[in-house]
Amino acid sequence: MKQIYINGRFLTQTTTGVQRVAEEIVKRLDELITNKVINDHYFTILTPKDKIKDLKLKNINVKSVGYLKGHAWEQLELPCYSKREILVNFCNTAPVYKKNQIIYVHDAAILDAPEGFTPKFIKFYNILFQSFAKRAKKIITVSNFSKNRLEHYFPNMKGKVSVSYLGTEHISKIKSIENDFLKNNNLVSNEYYLAVSSANPNKNFQVIIDMLSIIDKPIEKFVIVGGKSSKVFKDDGANQSQYVTKLGYVSDEELITLYKNAKVFLFPSKYEGFGLPPLEAMSLGTPVIAANSASIPEILKNNALFFQYNDPKELLQKIRSLSENEILVEELSLKGLEYAQQFSWNLTAKHLYNIIKEIK
Repeated sequence: MKQIYINGRFLTQTTTGVQRVAEEIVKRLDELITNKVINDHYFTILTPKDKIKDLKLKNINVKSVGYLKGHAWEQLELPCYSKREILVNFCNTAPVYKKNQIIYVHDAAILDAPEGFTPKFIKFYNILFQSFAKRAKKIITVSNFSKNRLEHYFPNMKGKVSVSYLGTEHISKIKSIENDFLKNNNLVSNEYYLAVSSANPNKNFQVIIDMLSIIDKPIEKFVIVGGKSSKVFKDDGANQSQYVTKLGYVSDEELITLYKNAKVFLFPSKYEGFGLPPLEAMSLGTPVIAANSASIPEILKNNALFFQYNDPKELLQKIRSLSENEILVEELSLKGLEYAQQFSWNLTAKHLYNIIKEIK
């Protein structure tokens, strides 16, 4: 039995995009061990001595080690405790000087879309990625788009990068809380458009605000979920304040409720390494309108309506085309629902396991 260590720093962090990926893959690895698909390796998650999330794992041990926290723990103590064994890192960061490791690098956003990050953040991650290109045994990314961009900026990554798509089945395991939540937020099922993401400017919520400014009266209410930013959500008049509901961060149960009851899901992002939210919406039968940028067309293919991310008039045109065509709404709903089922965390975990077996 071969020991594999997992960088468990993600268990101390708020669950957003990359933490979601880590949690879901680890849970599927645990299931593969239960089902004896994995029977020649045993896994241990190493974490700082901090408050951690309980994933209720049956086979994978969780061990708190060291005295430091955050990046200091990851860079200074984690390499010592993982020794010479393989270390799996899910969230774009890993010990700089460790060689025997697999690292998930989800995108090249720090270089492709630097306006969303501070100079200090960009410099730090640039150093990390340069190190990974030289030292890591394997790098996993989440789309062919991301693979091409990473290899463009870091030529030493060529031959090391593998593509592994993400999954959607976590959505089916979360219960919605329809009635009270919608009512408390003055929302009616099938009478609002939903957008979900962070306040990073690359997520491009501004195009929704710009679209609202060019019409006299919005067709429906618009709900925006995620981090709030005064730079994006400045007061631009009655259209914004009256027709946009900004909910900030919501629980998984609340998010599922919003997905299921939305008329259409909007995904205006300028830059994504993968883009999980539209697939989550599709898995619940909600039609999607998405920006035709970065990895998004690769992932969604012809199962969504697309618009240019910087064109609010085209976004409005796509929204109106759905509001006036129930047949198209039904077609997108059914196509998206079927398509989203192809994305499986079980396959993602098996892909990782196969890479682990390849490393000598």
